[in-house]
Amino acid sequence: MKRYDVVGVGIAAVDDLKYVAEYPPIDCKIPVHGSTRQGGGPACTAMAAAGSLGGRAAYVARFGDNELSRYMKSVLVQHGVDIAHMVEDPDGGPYHSIIVVDGEGHRNVFYDPALYRVVGADHMSDALIESARVLLVDHITEPSLESVAAKAHRLGVPVLGDIEGQTETALPLAALTDYLIVPKAFACWAARTTNPSDACAFLAGTERMATVVTNGAEGCYFSTAADPAVRHCPAFKVDVFDTNGCGDTFHGAFALAVARGLPVEDAIVFSAAAAALKAAAAGGERRGWDALPTMDEAIAFLRERTNGQERNGLLERIGILANHG
Repeated sequence: MKRYDVVGVGIAAVDDLKYVAEYPPIDCKIPVHGSTRQGGGPACTAMAAAGSLGGRAAYVARFGDNELSRYMKSVLVQHGVDIAHMVEDPDGGPYHSIIVVDGEGHRNVFYDPALYRVVGADHMSDALIESARVLLVDHITEPSLESVAAKAHRLGVPVLGDIEGQTETALPLAALTDYLIVPKAFACWAARTTNPSDACAFLAGTERMATVVTNGAEGCYFSTAADPAVRHCPAFKVDVFDTNGCGDTFHGAFALAVARGLPVEDAIVFSAAAAALKAAAAGGERRGWDALPTMDEAIAFLRERTNGQERNGLLERIGILANHG
């Protein structure tokens, strides 16, 4: 049996979130009505989401013994993520982000990548990669994790790509993924279109298990190897408190779902539920990673939001996630 459902490698961020009533125009002063420090970063949040859902998740990065690295390690452990495979780098660490969230849950991120050091294929042993059912990699800026994804491919471990950066190596990295989940902005840039469905069809031209294009509150478009026709999955409607990390939550939930054998179509519904719960943030009572859902919360949400035969069949299949370790 594999040791991990999913191993994530990529960007971590210490997020200092500031909550305001509305996003300010330039050259003004505006009061903050809430402030918190949380873990963040695409791959890192995805692993925290998988861990919070009860998955066996590990995260790899190059961290030193600085304040931000120590904080990041501590919150990962709190969310059930194994940090035993961290690469010791005295000059390394997470991004440091200032995130301003308005009263409608929208956010702008201001990040400092000064401490970030990319993980290379040499930093990850064959044994570590092979211990995972799925390897998740992210991409925002150069250099990319192409060498890590290529190594996983050689070892026969499926790669899930969370790619946002519109850079030179983004498409070669995407070509190495077995599950590609990208936001509309990236997909439309890659396909040179404004239509997310057409962009999904373009990206699905590369043979892989699934291609998913997320579009926030509009849901997502997806194509699978078994059924290449592009389909749409609507998002669950919730009162949104904070959209920060919702996409990363979707990635982590999806990685856990396919790692435990759930069909792609069901994995997308499950991931949409997890992202919706993250956005709702328990009615605004939770912040940041504290709003990541548990498996029981996700299943209860789906039980409430689906009905009839669809609900019974879906919940029976999703029961695999809770009972299959």
